[in-house]
Amino acid sequence: MSSRVAVLGGMFDPVHNGHVKAAQFALRKLFVDCLKMIPCHRPNHKQAASAEAQHRLAMLEIVTSDLAQIEVDPIELNRNRPSYTVDTLAELKKHFDSLVFVLGVDSFNTLREWHCWEMILELSHLLVLARPGSTLSEEVMSAVNFEQRKVDSGEQLFAEDEGRIMYCDDFNFDVASSIVREKIIKNLDLSGELDQRVIQYIMENHLYRESKT
Repeated sequence: MSSRVAVLGGMFDPVHNGHVKAAQFALRKLFVDCLKMIPCHRPNHKQAASAEAQHRLAMLEIVTSDLAQIEVDPIELNRNRPSYTVDTLAELKKHFDSLVFVLGVDSFNTLREWHCWEMILELSHLLVLARPGSTLSEEVMSAVNFEQRKVDSGEQLFAEDEGRIMYCDDFNFDVASSIVREKIIKNLDLSGELDQRVIQYIMENHLYRESKT
């Protein structure tokens, strides 16, 4: 029996409702055994996280504790070095037959800046989620041969070898962790952005009270 896994990575600093909605949306679109939410340790091309790794991991575990088919995997936190998506996918590929890497359109548009980005398409399929106000980059679409790789359904995705791309323009949940952190500092209402259990954890551990430069 084949094993199919979706992978959703990120800083999750903190994990917000948009992340959870993206994971649940991916599960509805794909025919996978589970979806792994993988917190990044040290990104090679982004600013370091505001919260320590153990807090970001704990918040992920809290918010996914009652969500079927969603697992939290600390594979990148355990490496203690910059996180490269290609390394994570290569490791997971040793254990699963098929992978689908889930990412937002903004991240997809920077794909050519990623470490060994071509190999990502050799290791997995891509599920690209739309974001209000953002469109697919023509340059990146050309670089990845988007028209040749695109499929319209989960069935088509797994009917082909790795490297197929499914773009979902019907995903429109838009939340940014940076905005969430600003609202925490200003003591603004977070009920629309965060799970109540995550809000409680942030308050109890005094997270995000001082912004990092």
